[in-house]
Amino acid sequence: MSGPSKSPSKLTNRRALAMMGGVAVLCALPCLLAGMLTGRRWLVTLGLVVAATGAAWLLCARFAREEVMRPVHVRYLREFFPAMAGYVVLMMVSGALVPRMESVAARAALAALPLLPIALLVRAMVRVLRDQDELERRIDLEAIAIAAMSTAFGFFSFGLLPLADIGWQVSGHTVAVWVMPCLFAIFGITKPLVARRYRDRE
Repeated sequence: MSGPSKSPSKLTNRRALAMMGGVAVLCALPCLLAGMLTGRRWLVTLGLVVAATGAAWLLCARFAREEVMRPVHVRYLREFFPAMAGYVVLMMVSGALVPRMESVAARAALAALPLLPIALLVRAMVRVLRDQDELERRIDLEAIAIAAMSTAFGFFSFGLLPLADIGWQVSGHTVAVWVMPCLFAIFGITKPLVARRYRDRE
């Protein structure tokens, strides 16, 4: 009798990265389409950022190891996908409806809608950090540190450019609203690279 074989239904690191990349690319398409049809450049920019993140995840999946994911990471993905899909949908809903509302309270409530899935995503990240083993926690914390410092350095550099009087100005709220998406995108790209470096040491 042959020994038990690994079930093909098991979720592996490579498959998870491919799924995340595919979902990100699919979420980017309606943003790009809605932005081009309505002329809202922020939607086009959002779609490009999400698409670039998805493409990076697909590239990382190409080089990831075929390791079965632990239940704690499967749980994280089950919380990650709905939160990201909800974020993209609520961003489009908020951007479309806010300009049409006359009430200040209604505009404020609609503008804050995308915070709900972001709060769920932050909760999922905290839970997975808490429940991981020591090596996995070290990988995540290093990736978070790289993402945070890269985001801070990038936005600080971006903030210095207008001082040179180069002919364009960017509003403060536009800069602020992109901090968290850029942080998450850089973390999502950095983590597989950090994990691969640690795995290569084994």
